[in-house]
Amino acid sequence: MPPQLELEPREELRTVPVLAELSREQIAELVVTSTQRRVQAGAMLVEQGATASHLEVLVRGAAKVMRTTRHALGESTVVLEVSRAPTILAGASLFDGLPEPASVIALRASQVISVDRRVVLRMVATHPAFSRAIFGHLAQSVRRHVRRIDEVASGSVDERVRHLLDGLANEHGTPFGGGRFIAIPLRRRDIACMVNATTETVSRVLARFEREGVTRSTRDGIWLRVQANPARATQDGHLAHPTPPHGIPAAAAGDIGSRRGG
Repeated sequence: MPPQLELEPREELRTVPVLAELSREQIAELVVTSTQRRVQAGAMLVEQGATASHLEVLVRGAAKVMRTTRHALGESTVVLEVSRAPTILAGASLFDGLPEPASVIALRASQVISVDRRVVLRMVATHPAFSRAIFGHLAQSVRRHVRRIDEVASGSVDERVRHLLDGLANEHGTPFGGGRFIAIPLRRRDIACMVNATTETVSRVLARFEREGVTRSTRDGIWLRVQANPARATQDGHLAHPTPPHGIPAAAAGDIGSRRGG
């Protein structure tokens, strides 16, 4: 495979919703001290407990935000949210200088542009549009974490998994075949960590969803039927479940060489 060329940071940063309203001059100011790197699935992009020195911008790929808590019985891990490129991975540490409360882990081969924290804080202080966009992003993150409480604490495991998949489909899904394809390679253990259940229980729930035509899983993501047609009655009186579409799209957008990450 030929080596990947470096991305053009000005062009890439303009695709990030939080940065989309910045002028070319403001984007150029961010780029001056920026660096970029390619990472493989499983690489740590932000480390829990570390102090942020850069704003990490995910321009290709996907990532999960995880918090690990140690206690007398060992440790517990919760997946707080998942993200698709292009997006910023701004944690609290970037603004308050305290240790990061969670880690960010790449879910697939990804590319990240890092912008010096001092430049970001200076722009927050001098460019109102940029500060509004950053704070809006942080507010949305807080709301996603609050929704995660519902997915962890409310209803049966079936309901929690379906609620999680509905939210991911609305936020990250692409319309396809009567449903939405979530192009994020979540493992069943990741989903279990998002709904406070065992991996075995989540595996049984997802297997049943697949038998019922509610979902179809691939190595690139999950297809979810979001607006099912009314179930059809068969001749023997049983209900027939709609069949998921064939040819679930591969997450080419998540390949590091594609134009749009995730």
